[in-house]
Amino acid sequence: MSADWIDREKALRSSGGGTPLLQSEHAAVNARYPGTTLECCCECGDATGRAGKDDDSFYTEDGDGPYCWDCWQQLMLVEEA
Repeated sequence: MSADWIDREKALRSSGGGTPLLQSEHAAVNARYPGTTLECCCECGDATGRAGKDDDSFYTEDGDGPYCWDCWQQLMLVEEA
């Protein structure tokens, strides 16, 4: 059996990549591989609830991230001090 687009997307995301997906495509990938397309915080590991680096995710100017809202707020407090 050859890999379909879902298997290829899973492999791509497992290696740190990924492609933009429609919501229906996210649902299809996550139905087979739960949590695959969730963006998780680099600090605590929780889902960020965000859409990715080129959309509305929290990253530092150096490119570190993504961060969830709580970790982002803590990071901003540390940087202000």
